[in-house]
Amino acid sequence: MVDPPTADTTESMPRAPHGDPPYPVTAMIRSRNKTCFNNMTSTDERNQRLLAFLHLLGRFRDEDAAIYNSMAAGYESFSKVWEEEIARPALEHLLKSASRRIPPHGRVLDAGCGTGLRIPDIATYFKPRRVFGLDVSSAMLDVARRKGYGVPVSFEEGNLHALPYEDESMDAVIATWSVETTSNPGHAVREFLRVLKPGGVVAYSYVQIPKSTSEREILSKLDTGQKFDQLGEALSPEHLPFHNCSNSELRHFAEGIISTVILGKCCDVSPGWLPKPFDFDEFISETC
Repeated sequence: MVDPPTADTTESMPRAPHGDPPYPVTAMIRSRNKTCFNNMTSTDERNQRLLAFLHLLGRFRDEDAAIYNSMAAGYESFSKVWEEEIARPALEHLLKSASRRIPPHGRVLDAGCGTGLRIPDIATYFKPRRVFGLDVSSAMLDVARRKGYGVPVSFEEGNLHALPYEDESMDAVIATWSVETTSNPGHAVREFLRVLKPGGVVAYSYVQIPKSTSEREILSKLDTGQKFDQLGEALSPEHLPFHNCSNSELRHFAEGIISTVILGKCCDVSPGWLPKPFDFDEFISETC
């Protein structure tokens, strides 16, 4: 992965350590997709898949592409549970609100596209002339290339910190569950704005979970609609919108752990609406 420039003033997030392969969370995901699913109820299996997805977002910060490659084949088996049961309202709001701000038939970048799971949504809402899918994982891109989308799609391997596209070349940049996996989300969002055309839209979503939260508490709150405590990163009223423009928007979903952000070309990048690091290894594991 390409490190962000040292001149960037946004505070970098701590690098997540990892050991020799098999990496700890990769082994956990494989376990949750195989061994732990034996003799489980459907509810247990659903919960394990949700936790596996959240472990991925919290633990793979700054890991090399080999980790993503190692779990590409099974990625959608747990990411779809998250998206269909928890994140769908947030995604629908983000894509609907963003697509209304620009005309159809534009060039749309899916930044951190993974296995292409978001591209059908982009095709539906934006009706783009072409979609560009970028990801650090060649194996995930291989999965994405084998699918059909109904719109022209160009895939490229690359890093969110150094987008391989010219300035002002995209009408929209979409990033779902990818900004929080970078060591410097602020620099990634600046890259989104760099490649955005005037009048275009940047739309991204991320997950933020308070530290010292047990897996059981996460599942309970998501199922019962209880708000998460210690989510103090929300902006105060005087900072909404982020500056004097009508292009910016911040919303919270899923009891506060999902945030959606929409920006225009004129917007600045503020730490108040970027994900902060969380490490699922700090959470209390109460499952297999």
